[in-house]
Amino acid sequence: MTHSDPAIEVQIQNHKQPISQQPDGPGKRIGKRGEIVVIGHVLPGGGDLFRQRIGRFQEEAGYWESRIGTVHHFTVHLFDDDTRIMISAIYDGDFLVYLDDVIQQAGPWFDSLMPGVWEGYGSASDPETAKLIHDQAHTADAFYAAYPDYSAKDIARMEKVFTAVNTILDAAS
Repeated sequence: MTHSDPAIEVQIQNHKQPISQQPDGPGKRIGKRGEIVVIGHVLPGGGDLFRQRIGRFQEEAGYWESRIGTVHHFTVHLFDDDTRIMISAIYDGDFLVYLDDVIQQAGPWFDSLMPGVWEGYGSASDPETAKLIHDQAHTADAFYAAYPDYSAKDIARMEKVFTAVNTILDAAS
């Protein structure tokens, strides 16, 4: 599609992001960022278990995601009248490295939510769970990443610098 205004077309071309397939699994990649969406089936009664556990899971998100250290975005949704579950993430790096980091660094967190909810989920340390995630993963049809060349660690570092500079400027005024 082209626009009647050539200036808009130039701006669109200037904002294009090179997008590729993850080199080691499902998901797209822009710069340092990858995306993945996993859609699975919920066990009978799993929706009730999910709602019982999700509050604590949410409270612990900052701790467990900081252990992984590469996550920009993470969501979990039940849908279709509690018959399906969707997990989506935007993260730094390759798919298999991210999957291994989730299992190694945040396995207990997922084990506090998913057993009895997600059909086929045993435990994070079970090799069948990694296969389940891989088999139920979907690549986005469209993917956009703001600041794709900055990792989660880069952003955390910039936040510290920003806070320090503001503290200095506040003290000087």
